[in-house]
Amino acid sequence: MINPVTHLIFIVIAWLVFAIAGQRFATLILSLFGLAFTAAYAPVALAWIALTSIEACLLVHWLENKDRGSNTRQYLPYILLANLLFVDLHPQVLLVSVETLAISFSTIRIFMTAKQLLAMRSGYNVSELKWIFAAAFFLPALIVGPVFSGMDLRKQVKAGAKPDVSAQTVRFLIAGLVCVLLVNPYLALLARVATSPRNEMNLGWEGSPLLFAMLFAGFYGQSLVAEYTSRLFGLTLPYNFDRPWRAGNIREFWQRWHRSMANFVMQYIFLPLQMRGANAQIATIAAFVFMGLWHNLSAGYLIWGVAHGCLLAFWPKTVKSPFARLMERVLTWVAVIGLSYLANYSFLA
Repeated sequence: MINPVTHLIFIVIAWLVFAIAGQRFATLILSLFGLAFTAAYAPVALAWIALTSIEACLLVHWLENKDRGSNTRQYLPYILLANLLFVDLHPQVLLVSVETLAISFSTIRIFMTAKQLLAMRSGYNVSELKWIFAAAFFLPALIVGPVFSGMDLRKQVKAGAKPDVSAQTVRFLIAGLVCVLLVNPYLALLARVATSPRNEMNLGWEGSPLLFAMLFAGFYGQSLVAEYTSRLFGLTLPYNFDRPWRAGNIREFWQRWHRSMANFVMQYIFLPLQMRGANAQIATIAAFVFMGLWHNLSAGYLIWGVAHGCLLAFWPKTVKSPFARLMERVLTWVAVIGLSYLANYSFLA
């Protein structure tokens, strides 16, 4: 993973340019700096994201002339999601491993933007295709998201959004930097010290809470950095986390954890499957299998997706007694932490 300080430096330089150029150039500046950042750190990823963006533009331009109710117009854009396979299969294609920074999140944002462009009631102007590239290379969200559409950026720009340099923005930005630069590395150091003299991180199940805390600190911190640096440019991104430590059951957990991705799979995987006749339980499981394999094509993440989908599909809707609620909370976190270990650190990872 890239040093987050490098990412922050690019954002600071972009903000200085933005302060001179003005609000109407916010998305252009962030896209160009995002492109430069990706080029500097992961040029192969840059080429693949650009190729996916061009593919989306051509697809939207062609499908715009198709009947709005046709299956072709509704479902052909899903072919863009096949580009996610490059993240896991590129060593077999290129015969060498390369950095795939940003591909997973950018591909989802490109797909969402293409779908929403095709859903515009008034049709679209060719100039609107720029929002595909704006979403693909949006600098603050390149490392860990969140997931959003370029049409969300378009709406905010047209509404005349203003930069937010409030105390709250600065406070949450500092909190994100503390998580990324201090808490996550400290927990990683603890994990290595607890493991072996050779400094290899191969903790067993007993270390899963520590490893989960390390993962959360990095993910949560980077999400805060993305969300609150965007506000400095006058743009608001969806929150990735809403105090997930308060979750009392698995449904509450997914309303609070990686919310932008959870909303994506519900809107673009779960609902279309239901509309095609799948029952709610099967559609939920399929949606989370997709989410698992989006993380990584591995047995660990396949099991992670199936398990989370089954838990959501079949978890009791109401639990009345205080003891039952306590057990529900405990079982939720045992499942969440255990499945995280299985997917990320076990032999199935």
